[in-house]
Amino acid sequence: MRVFVFICLYAFSLPVCLSGELLDSYVNYEDDHYLLHLDMRVEAEAANVYAVLVDFNNISSVNDTIVDSALLESDGRVHRVQFMSEGCMWFFCRTVNQVVTVTEMGSGYIMSKTDPEESDLSYGTTLWQVIDEGQTTRVKYDADYIPAFWIPPLIGPLIFQERMLEEGLKTLNGIETLARDYR
Repeated sequence: MRVFVFICLYAFSLPVCLSGELLDSYVNYEDDHYLLHLDMRVEAEAANVYAVLVDFNNISSVNDTIVDSALLESDGRVHRVQFMSEGCMWFFCRTVNQVVTVTEMGSGYIMSKTDPEESDLSYGTTLWQVIDEGQTTRVKYDADYIPAFWIPPLIGPLIFQERMLEEGLKTLNGIETLARDYR
């Protein structure tokens, strides 16, 4: 089953982008995978955007849904990070723990892989791409998640998709806000 959720359907319920521009977005649910894609141009320097993304101890400043984050270990460009997020879908509220290995791949790419043994996800990968466009920065984000927790059947996947898109946009807005003044 393929379900696409486009940003225009949720224009009134999503956080407003700052001066950045949302170029493309979708959420898809297929074979238990939740796939999220965001492509945005932000009004901030690329180096600052990248720095915000790898400031693991302060990720909660980017999105208030992330209540705690910690850099567990770091070896050059490979980092082990723990995130704790809190969120609700209707009356289902949950704290989600996620331990990931983040790899700075060079050329503006940052990839993370979830450790399912230490997380509330059975599977998770993300790929960030930070592209310097001179006066602006292009940020592309792709995520693939399989939750290890119960989501109500039928309507649950649609609600979860909407929440993923909302949280993704909130994160991009937070990145833009922090990156403008990053020191």
